[in-house]
Amino acid sequence: MAVKAVVFDLFGTLVFDKFSSEKYPLFLSRLASFLNLKDSDFSSLWQASYQDRALGKFETLQDNLRWIGNQLGHALEPSAVDKSASAIVDLTRQALTPRAQAVEVLYQLRLMGFKTGLMSDCGPAVPLVWKETPFEDLFDTAVFSCREGLKKPDPKFYQIVLDRLAVPARECFYLGDGHSGELDGAKGMGMKTALIWSAIDIDEPERLVVKGWEGITLTSLAELVSLLAI
Repeated sequence: MAVKAVVFDLFGTLVFDKFSSEKYPLFLSRLASFLNLKDSDFSSLWQASYQDRALGKFETLQDNLRWIGNQLGHALEPSAVDKSASAIVDLTRQALTPRAQAVEVLYQLRLMGFKTGLMSDCGPAVPLVWKETPFEDLFDTAVFSCREGLKKPDPKFYQIVLDRLAVPARECFYLGDGHSGELDGAKGMGMKTALIWSAIDIDEPERLVVKGWEGITLTSLAELVSLLAI
């Protein structure tokens, strides 16, 4: 069956994940300073609240930050909360800088007649800045976990993007870096799948989960165009 649509993961696939870089703890320390909280306490609760953040259980970043303050018994200054939320949005904006070939490949796929979709496990900052990115006009649909209340590899999350693309799973190709069980989730839906691999992130501890991957593996986004042109 011919492929009619391509669905992409975001972090680690179309952009590099600054939220798992060695500089990220320094960023969290800066936020803790804004909020007058102990670094380790804030960082621990920020990381621990990721699942709830990604599932949309905090309507705003400010809600998430106030929850952390409440857990620590601190009533946070509203101006400090807003300053911290703004810093998170700014970092997210930077993080959504396309990796090499990303924009060109998306243009090419659309010229080739493929529909394009995006699925991202993310907090509320990503959809806030999405329209400012070069990606916004390159997808037929983009679904964010925090907006849908679902995360990979939940089949219902994949079904949302398939329904919005109006393409059955067997005619859809999924590309991701393998986090969150996304490749097995896509495969379980009946989608064709491939892992995007890069020397720049090969040594990240998080990548160990996909080192046993035996499916299609790409080392660059440009390889996807060649693969689908066959």
